[in-house]
Amino acid sequence: MPNQNIETLIRSVGADGHVSADDVIFLRKSVFADGVVNRAELAALFALAEKAPQGDREWADYFAEAAADFFLREEEPHGYLTEEEFEHLEAFIARDGKKASRIELGLLVALMEKATSTPASMAEFTADQFRRLVRDRTKGAPRMDRADVELLRRYLYASAGDGSIAITKEEAELLFDLHELTYAADNDPSWADLFIKAVAAHLMAHVGYRPLPREEALRLHAWVKDQTVDPAGFFGRMVSGGVSGVLEAYRRKPTAAGKKNEDDVIAAAIAEQVSAQEADWLADRIGKNGKFDDIERALLEFMRGLGAELPPKLSALVAKAA
Repeated sequence: MPNQNIETLIRSVGADGHVSADDVIFLRKSVFADGVVNRAELAALFALAEKAPQGDREWADYFAEAAADFFLREEEPHGYLTEEEFEHLEAFIARDGKKASRIELGLLVALMEKATSTPASMAEFTADQFRRLVRDRTKGAPRMDRADVELLRRYLYASAGDGSIAITKEEAELLFDLHELTYAADNDPSWADLFIKAVAAHLMAHVGYRPLPREEALRLHAWVKDQTVDPAGFFGRMVSGGVSGVLEAYRRKPTAAGKKNEDDVIAAAIAEQVSAQEADWLADRIGKNGKFDDIERALLEFMRGLGAELPPKLSALVAKAA
C-alpha cells in the first residue's frame, strides 16, 4: 500500500489523542492488513503513537505487537534484535531528546519478552526510561501506579532481559531508584510486593543460586515463554520459604526446564552467608536517606529471617531496623 494511502487512512485515527478498540480493528483490517512490512509503515505507526499515546488497552497491545513483530522478523535469523535495529528503535523513541511514552515503553518490554536475544544496551536504555516515566510524570508527584508495576514486573522477568529470570544488580539498582523517587507517595500496594520480592530474589543469587549464563538461560526459553508460568508466584514461593524455599521453588519448576536446570539447582546448594559486597551494597542503598520506611523494614525483616550469619554492615542495619 503506498505510503500516502496509509497516511490518508490513519489521519482521522487518534485525532483526539486516544485510539479506541474500534480504531485498532480498523488498523488491523484496513491499514496494516499484512502487518508492518517496511520502515515507512513503521514510521507511520510511531507517528500515530506520538499523536495518540493514550487509548483502549487494545491500542497498547496492538502497537507493541505490530512494531515488535517488524523488528524481530526484519533480518535473519528471526527473533534477534541486532545493535543496528535497536539504534533505529532508540532513534524513534528518543528523538529530539524526548522520553518514552508508556506505549513505547510497553514496546520495549514486549521486545525483551519476545526476542531470543537483545543488545545489552537495551536493558540499560529501558531501565532509564522507567526512571524518567516515574520521575517526570506530568500529572501529580512521582508514584508507582498499578500499570507501572505490571510493566516493570514484565521487564524484570523478560526472557531476553538483562538477566533472564534472575534479578541483576542493575535491575535491583533500578528498583531502589524508583523506591527513592516514590517512597513518600501513595503507591499502588502491588509496588511494595514487587520491590521486596525482586530485591530479595537478587540477594538470593548471593545466598546460593547462581544465575545461568545467557547461553544456558536461552535453553529455558520454552519454559519462560510458557504463559502458565507465574514468575511473581515463583519468586513469592521462594521468598516466603526463606533460604530453604529457594531449592523448593526451583524444584517445582515445570519439567520442560529439563534436567540441566535441576542439576544447576543442586550444584548451587545454599551457602550460609550473604556475600559482604552485596550486603554492603544493600546497606548503602537502604541507609541512603537516613530513614527506614515500611518497605525497607520489610526487606530487612526478610534478611533477618534468612538465619544466615550476615556481614557486619548489614547485620548492624538489620539490628537498627528492629
